[in-house]
Amino acid sequence: MWLRRTLYMIIFLSFIFSTGCKKTKSVQTADFEKHPVYKNYKFSNDEKIIEIGVPTPWASVNHVIEVMKRDEIFKQELKRMGYTVKFYPFMKGEEINYFMKKGLLEGSIIGDMPTLKMASEGHIKVMSLFHKGSVSLVSRDIYRARDLKGKRVAYPHGSIAHYYLLRILRENGMSEGDIQHMLMDPNEILSAIKDKKIDAFTTFEPTATIYTKIDPTLHTIHRAFSSYGFFNIRKDYGERHKDAVKTIIAAQIRAIIWLKESDKNINTASNWMAEESAKIVPIPLNKYIKELNTICSEDISGNMNIYYIALSRDTLRHGGDINREFEFLKAIGLIPKDRKWDDVTMHFDTDTALDVIKNIKTAEPAKIIQ
Repeated sequence: MWLRRTLYMIIFLSFIFSTGCKKTKSVQTADFEKHPVYKNYKFSNDEKIIEIGVPTPWASVNHVIEVMKRDEIFKQELKRMGYTVKFYPFMKGEEINYFMKKGLLEGSIIGDMPTLKMASEGHIKVMSLFHKGSVSLVSRDIYRARDLKGKRVAYPHGSIAHYYLLRILRENGMSEGDIQHMLMDPNEILSAIKDKKIDAFTTFEPTATIYTKIDPTLHTIHRAFSSYGFFNIRKDYGERHKDAVKTIIAAQIRAIIWLKESDKNINTASNWMAEESAKIVPIPLNKYIKELNTICSEDISGNMNIYYIALSRDTLRHGGDINREFEFLKAIGLIPKDRKWDDVTMHFDTDTALDVIKNIKTAEPAKIIQ
């Protein structure tokens, strides 16, 4: 009798466990496509419509994108070649990667961690360095990064903020298991810390800074210019549409030039960015244009020039920033340990952006619609 009951219990638990696993996997897979915003996206099967996913809000990246949308030279070039480019706002890079793998997006502008994961799997060609910006760690009651031990820390999973947190833990003598991980989208974080459901959070700018303005009891523990943003194209698509990809990179260059021309231009782009962000994240960015201007100015004026966007071999060298990030992600199991850096760098294009820079008429400013 005892043996029979034990056998029934094992069978029952096995059934529950397997069912639960399948259900969890199904829900996780379906969530991205049933997201209240993403479910309304109507992706095209037309090869000449280039659809690109971008995390929003993301300071300076979204500024550049909003300028590109209004670039008349870009529009005319695309029309001449018979192409259309559409930008879709997403919460984070992990979600964009999902739609890239399904073939629904042709391109992405995402951070270091999701880019390195996709490159290590051979899904993309990394075409240009889109930005180097800042990520912040914020709390109300914690003042030192080393005091995160045992605390509940929120972050958008699979984003550059995720990588940044893991790096901070390691730099302060902690492992991934030393904190309580609270996976949250940026729009969930503010209410969570107000309700004392979390003790700290990390996210990319401008969200972190804006939250400290909305709630002055919050403060930034640590901030670093350590995040990279990359323009990626799906490998199979990029090989067939090289001229269109060059046109996108040229628009990126003109947008950077236009933003660097004046504070007025940055202010205009900040307002465009705030308007676009409101479509996906309920953060009143339009009330914090000054803060958006400051962050964009730091990123664009202090960290970028048009030659910076080209992926040089020096940028990809062994021991460089991006290589160290790759090795770190391997060490913590987010990239398979058998992946070699030299194989991954084959998916970084070091020629196309440089070729565009050499041939673009940089003296001619982008014709932006005011």
